Amino acid sequence: MNRYIKAMEIGLANEQTGITYIALEQQVQEALGKPFNKAARSTFAYWFVENFSYENGKYDLKSFRANWEGYYKYLGGIHEYRNAHTHIESFLIRSYFLDGQAAKQYLDYLELQQSVESSNSARNWAIRSIIVALFAIGISIYSVYNSPQPPYDVKIIEDNPKVKELEENLKQKDKEVDQLREELLKAEMMIRVLEDSENPPTKAKL
Repeated sequence: MNRYIKAMEIGLANEQTGITYIALEQQVQEALGKPFNKAARSTFAYWFVENFSYENGKYDLKSFRANWEGYYKYLGGIHEYRNAHTHIESFLIRSYFLDGQAAKQYLDYLELQQSVESSNSARNWAIRSIIVALFAIGISIYSVYNSPQPPYDVKIIEDNPKVKELEENLKQKDKEVDQLREELLKAEMMIRVLEDSENPPTKAKL
């Protein structure tokens, strides 16, 4: 699961009461099943500042970056960055709310995900229907080829009307076979189109 998607999900779920950065970070890490390293935590914090606001305002990303870096320098023993440390400690425990634009992006993501799932379901049903149609066509072709054939011996010579009838029957069967072959070809082409749409060709890198 993408950590930013999960963070927006949690933020939207807490839109009434808000959520602290510490609580959000912890829930996202639990969902991912692993903790953030220093670099991952930093990039996540920068993204958080851009997409969450506190009750009376919003942090400036540029000044926040400077304080965030100073915070880690203070933790590393450089006490000159005490102010940055104090600033970030305050940031970590304040309650925040997901911004409207970020909430819209999350809802758009859910809508897109549902559309993809619906499209995949419809494609699967279409493929199943085509397979059933191919099976039915195959049975029809088998039945035409293996249907009982009228005798062609003495009766053909003795009875001219029956000869014509037999010829018409043969022509009709040949016509049915041709039609079934055309339907089979169309069905195979539909399957290829569906497979191509499911696996689009990748562009070659220049």
